[in-house]
Parts: sequence; structure tokens; C-alpha cells
Amino acid sequence: MPERGPRDPAPAARRDVGPTSEPFLQAVSPAGLRPADLQAQLAAALDRGGTAERRFLAVVPDSTRKLPVAQLFGALAEILGGRAERLDALVAQGTHPAMAPEAKRAWVFGQRQHTRGEVFDHGWDREEELTAVGVLPLADQLARFGEDARHAGLLGFHHDLTIRINRRLLAYDRVILVTRVQPHEVAGYAGGAKQIFPGVSGPEMINLLHAIGSLRTNRGIHGVLPNPVRDLIDDMARYVPVALTTICLVIDDADGAIRGSYVQTDGWRASLHAAARQSAELNVRYVPRRVKRLVAALPRRADGSWVYPELWTGAKGVLKTEDAVADGGELVLWAPNIHVISEAHGDLIQRIGFHSYAYFFTYPERLTGATPLALNGSTLVKGEGRMADGREIPRIDVRLATAITPAECCAFNLGYEDHEIVAKEIASTPPNQVVDDRMVVRDAGSVLWRFRPAE
Repeated sequence: MPERGPRDPAPAARRDVGPTSEPFLQAVSPAGLRPADLQAQLAAALDRGGTAERRFLAVVPDSTRKLPVAQLFGALAEILGGRAERLDALVAQGTHPAMAPEAKRAWVFGQRQHTRGEVFDHGWDREEELTAVGVLPLADQLARFGEDARHAGLLGFHHDLTIRINRRLLAYDRVILVTRVQPHEVAGYAGGAKQIFPGVSGPEMINLLHAIGSLRTNRGIHGVLPNPVRDLIDDMARYVPVALTTICLVIDDADGAIRGSYVQTDGWRASLHAAARQSAELNVRYVPRRVKRLVAALPRRADGSWVYPELWTGAKGVLKTEDAVADGGELVLWAPNIHVISEAHGDLIQRIGFHSYAYFFTYPERLTGATPLALNGSTLVKGEGRMADGREIPRIDVRLATAITPAECCAFNLGYEDHEIVAKEIASTPPNQVVDDRMVVRDAGSVLWRFRPAE
């Protein structure tokens, strides 16, 4: 039976049987899947769909994600070419800045000429681009917060929420979620229905998901399943009144090879959980002891451009390495290109600064005017902390080696280091190894580094 079915107003009252209750196609190769194998798998999955379907929408990530989007879209175009009147793409950028038009078309279409469709951005804060598909009652929200429910009202969650998504999804016969599954700081694992919530949803769900996840802390949820954020994402997808096909790929960060592909013709949950099991083995690395100093060096693409253009996305370098740093240690984010916090949320984060939840709950007046999403960006970067005699004591010292000035870092409540000096440290230190109680992580932001004692 497909996951999509009659919608009800309270998903928590009718939970699915479990993560393995829906059929999906699986292909795994230690050597990496060939494009022809992947295309054959996609063809087999889409052949199971309705033959009368003519309009298709691929929901794809933006270029801050490592995924061969043009290859996958090209395969879909080949498979659906004989029957598709439309094959469009919608970029699930969440609140990320939109890609430039030419870069966006190249990201999705590659070098091919695609005449049966367009690429659209998602306007998460544009009322005219959103449509309501259901309601999430307050009682259900509080249940998702769990023991943190006492903080929900302070964060602005004290009434039922309208569930809104990009209205374009409703104009198609089938929506195809093109996703990579890997550890994620808010959802536990990215991929699957996360492409909709929060990828192409309204601010209500974006705020709620990030609030629940950040209260759990980065170290408490990153790479962890099950968790309440992932459960909420998967439950909310049942509100989408369109057939959903999910592509979940597991990619080796070392060489970019696709090691696993899980394709679910009608559904999203089972394929995600199966892919996450493989990702947990492939996309997580461990240190035998936490280090006193860690430098997270953000990556560049082959053409020399930086993967993360602002701190909002570049913070993944911090979030992927935080657990490898010892209490009282230093975590330095090296990204000489970054000079702003966030185009969408920078003003609000500057207003409240970077602090732990312990600080904000001690001084709740500092939250005036702040959105849950801005608070999430603040607390996840600062990390865990405690209060002593009215003073904030963070678990680790997070420092920026970026184009953001020392004065700005001080005003934001973050440390500062000169990126040119840190660059010399990076060049002279073996990458991804513990050396003299310190470590330099190259191309930070994809692989999750965690502490696990040596056996």
C-alpha cells in the first residue's frame, strides 16, 4: 500500500506501521553505481506509477548539497521523455539565497537542452507561492517537543499551525523527490521528505522543525534515528495531495561515488530509513579522543568557487565537527570567502548574537523579535553551554577565521582568528588526523565527525 492516503487533521493519531512498511527498490555497490544501473532502477520505479500521468515535478536541492543533480534530471528526462508533457524542477532551497539563473539551469539541466520544462525557485516567505494542505494542532506540536515542551510558548508555538507548501506541487500528477541521505544537524538525516519539509514549505514548518531540532542540540540529534524531527517530517508528508516518488542516494564523500540508491515509487519513509543505515556506515567518521583544537576548513568546487557562500550554510563546518572537540576546546571555522552571516536571517541573528539556549532561557527578553529560525542559527553555531552567576559558559570556544572582522565577531559573541594565519596551519598539518591534541578537517561540511572511544 502506498504511504499517501486520506488526510486527517492529526497525523500523530494515525501513525504508520513503521519505517519498513512500504516497498522500494534498492541498489548497492561498493565500487559505485554506474549511471546506466541507476537509470534502469529509476525506470523500473517510475514504470510502477500511473500510465496516465503526464506532468512531473522534480524537487531538487541547491548547489550547497553534493549531489549529481544534472545527471539525475537527465535520467528522468530520458525515462519520461515519451510520455511527459512537462518535466519541471523546483529547487528545495529552504531559506537559502536563490542561485543565479544560469548557474541554476546548469545545475539542473547540465549541458542538455531541455524544452519541456523550467527550473523554479522556492519563495518560502512569499504568501502568493504557498498553499495550505492541513493543520498541525498545538497538542501534536507539544508532543514533538517532548520534554522541551515547556519552552515551546517562549519560542512562539502556542497555537495550531497551518501546514503550507509551495503551491506548484499541486499542479503535477507526480512529484519526484531527488535527495541525498546523509547526517543532518536538525533532522538527524537529510533526504527523503525533508525535500518538502522544510525544503519547499512555508515558514511555519521551517520554524517548528528547526526549533525542535536545535533544542535537542546538534550533538544530540546529528546522525541519530529515530528522532522527533524526522518523525514529524515524515508524518507531514502525508498531507501532500500529490503522488510522491522518492530517490534517496548515499554518496561517498571521499570520491563522490554513489554507493547506494533507494527508490520508492509511492512513499518516502522506508527508502529514507534504509539509506540512512548505509549512510551511518559511510558518512560518519570517528576520533578515538576529543581534541583541544580543531580547524574546520570549508570546501571549494573544482572551478575554485566556494560551496558555502555565507555563515548560515557554512556553519555546517562547525556542526559536522563539534563532537570531536573536547570540553573547553577551540573549534575554528576557516572560510576566507564568508563575509556575512545570512542574507535572509543575518539582521535578526546580529540583534540577538550567538548564544546557547541556557543563556536565552536565562535572559528571555533577548528573544524579543527573534524568529525560531534565527534562534536555531544562533544556538547551533554557539553550541551547548551553561550559566554560572549570570555568566554564559559555552562548552567549546567557536571562532571564525573568515572575512568577518574581529569587531563583528566580538559583537556577535563569537571568537576571531586571522584566516591567513590559519591557512598556514592548515597547509602544515596532515588532514583529518589527530596530531598533538589538534586536528584539521579538510572539506568540512559533509562528513560527520564524532567521538567514539577506541575498543
